[in-house]
Amino acid sequence: MHPCLRVLERTIADNGEALERVACPLCGETNATVALEARDRLYGTPNRYPVVRCEGCSLAYVNPRPTPEALGAHYPNDYHCYRTIDSYPKWLQPMARQDVIDQTKRRLKNIERVLGPIQPDMQLLDVGCGQNALLHFIKEERGATGLGIEMKAETAARVREQLGMPIVEGTLLDAGLEAARFDLVVMLNYLEHEPDPLRALRESRRVLKPGGHVAIEIPDPEGLPARLFGKHWVNLDVPRHLVFFDRNTIERALQQAGFELVSYRRFALPAYVGLNFLLTFGAHNIMRYWNTASATGYVLGLPFLPAMPWLPEFSFVVAKAIETEPKPHAESR
Repeated sequence: MHPCLRVLERTIADNGEALERVACPLCGETNATVALEARDRLYGTPNRYPVVRCEGCSLAYVNPRPTPEALGAHYPNDYHCYRTIDSYPKWLQPMARQDVIDQTKRRLKNIERVLGPIQPDMQLLDVGCGQNALLHFIKEERGATGLGIEMKAETAARVREQLGMPIVEGTLLDAGLEAARFDLVVMLNYLEHEPDPLRALRESRRVLKPGGHVAIEIPDPEGLPARLFGKHWVNLDVPRHLVFFDRNTIERALQQAGFELVSYRRFALPAYVGLNFLLTFGAHNIMRYWNTASATGYVLGLPFLPAMPWLPEFSFVVAKAIETEPKPHAESR
């Protein structure tokens, strides 16, 4: 069994933020080279965060990074995944609502392309479910009721009280779910936020039935936008995004956690192309005017619609739980 992530050193930044230097979250190597340094362009916090590349397995990750205690301050209530449709201005609500519908349908399509139609008796788990849009849609369209996990207390309360859906407040690692309970675990724009992603994948394998699946949506650091925009890439989103998996490193992580990769699809979204240009042209602290920034990003991205296949921002990964425990990787800690 792969041990927990190793913390090598804890320090205090000039602005008082508690930081930790860690070994590679995937292979445990301590040597890494700095690929770039970036600021928090969504909220304009003062620190610079190095993104390093592991010399052992090539995983890119933030190091040093805020400690788990300090990281919570980087997720205020106006973080975009916590926002409800009715928090947008009325003129923007129809576009925001349609965006959620389109996103949810796309995600379900990507899942069912591999698994086939979701059946009413399937047991589903959404880790980092946010507003629980996917599970709510699946309940309405497929009849299956899933369990969400969400760390934000206010968001979890809304899902429970307004949608009437089951949810666990906290993280997958502290939820204490029973083994072999679920047919499908989804992690949509979640794994890049996880301080110990390999441990989270191993826990998802534990709660899955043999032959069950995990579906993961993550930023694509190999895509042209990431390479072209560099430290201005909107999906860098440091320090909330802590790890950046390409195809090789996510496949390796899945293998070490007890999965077999069965599908890897890359895709783009027009708004992200526009947001990349906004950041490159000097925009910062954009979460403070997110309504305008997101709408502007979408408008700027529309001319690039024909080029979307060549501008992937994300990867959608589906893997199958293997029935035997994986052998420890030769380079594992």
